[in-house]
Amino acid sequence: MKTIKLTFILFLLVLSLIVSSATADEKKMLDNWGIIYGISDTLINETTVDFDIKLLGNKFYFNNQSFLIKRNTMPAKDFFINNNIEQTYFDLKKQRQLLEYNYNIKLNDSITYLQFDKNIDNSLLKQYVTQNRQVILLDDILLLFGKNGEPVFYSKPYFEKEFIKEVSQLSIINVPFNAEDAYILYRDEVLKKLSIHYKNFLGIPWQGVYLSGARFSPISPDLNLIFIDVFWDSGEADSFLYLFSSDYKLLDKLLIFSYRTTTRGGPGGDGQPVGYHYFTIDKNYSIERQQRFEDETIEIQHFQITKEGKFQEIPVTSNCYSKWTTKDPNKHSPRSLLLTSKQANNYLRFEGGQLEELDSATLTLNANEKKLCVNYQQVYPVNFGKTNSKQFFDNEALYQQQVENFKKYHIDISNELEYVTFENIDELPIAKFLLNGNQAIYMNNTLFIVGKDYFVAYRQPTKEELVYTQ
Repeated sequence: MKTIKLTFILFLLVLSLIVSSATADEKKMLDNWGIIYGISDTLINETTVDFDIKLLGNKFYFNNQSFLIKRNTMPAKDFFINNNIEQTYFDLKKQRQLLEYNYNIKLNDSITYLQFDKNIDNSLLKQYVTQNRQVILLDDILLLFGKNGEPVFYSKPYFEKEFIKEVSQLSIINVPFNAEDAYILYRDEVLKKLSIHYKNFLGIPWQGVYLSGARFSPISPDLNLIFIDVFWDSGEADSFLYLFSSDYKLLDKLLIFSYRTTTRGGPGGDGQPVGYHYFTIDKNYSIERQQRFEDETIEIQHFQITKEGKFQEIPVTSNCYSKWTTKDPNKHSPRSLLLTSKQANNYLRFEGGQLEELDSATLTLNANEKKLCVNYQQVYPVNFGKTNSKQFFDNEALYQQQVENFKKYHIDISNELEYVTFENIDELPIAKFLLNGNQAIYMNNTLFIVGKDYFVAYRQPTKEELVYTQ
């Protein structure tokens, strides 16, 4: 019995050592200084991207080597002249505004540089120091030099301790929240800049060149949700949701907005964005994201936030359609809702007027099946009818106003009009804009939502808009 207990204890010790080793390796990777890409006219090659760099006290760690260094100061211009890379100095001066605004890199009149000894001569690092075996340290930014003095920048990684201070400076945003709200944040410059030093901490690849964010009110005492935009060296941008613990340890992240091109002809075409092109977060922090593919199918996914701080996918249901397209297990989630290209493009097109409250709703009106679909998932029965126009409006001034409005669409409603009645629609945003409680005008394949202060038209899509053929 004692032998069994001793064996078990030894097993636990070995297991603990394995876990500790794995944790140490992960921490080692996170501690690496990360390359900053896109701040010079030179391309960064794969070799410099994979450098394993750390700077601790008077030791410089490079890949599997360590070097003793000395820290000295010198006038910046003298440093570049003495190392025969004076042109690099003037090039950096030209980029001063970009360097300071995007990366907080300040090239002051006096700089700190690191001095290596001859031990560096047999290392690959020798190719990225100056002729005097020197590199520059600008606060927490390391500046190496490639061929002809081409600058290669690396940033020291920041973690929870620094992030807590920066989060307190972010603007607070509220739920419900969607892609249009995110655009307004960007347009109105509500998003605050985040330091490039957090790329490792946030799990952002080296191609990310600019970070900005805003914070939601805490979901609970234990969970914090942050909205972060990442701009890439390609000029494109992605939006993420990040979940943090109360002390801002990173728990999970979710990509919610990202598109690269358009369908129907590729870049510059007249189709829709390809990628995660729309998302919503409701008042209970339930998340929906939609992804459009090159074949114009759309996948809809739902996520809920668990108490443990994870984005957990949950099944999406819909009673709007009877047939579905086949999923590719390598591309689609088994819990998602996948729409055919025809289903995905069969939404009413905005034609005239505007109601911001309806911008976040995708409306599909199927006249043959007598049903309205909202956001491809909820179905509402509809009935069609025809009536006397004056009786429909039951207000002489409104009647006269709408007769004139419909003339712009070459429709005469002076005597009678055709209308649609929606059932069980009271809880939807559209309900407060309907006449007689649940009615709107439907003529010439166009849905008209009208009132004293608004006139909005949504037309049915054309055959070419439904399914694209080249």
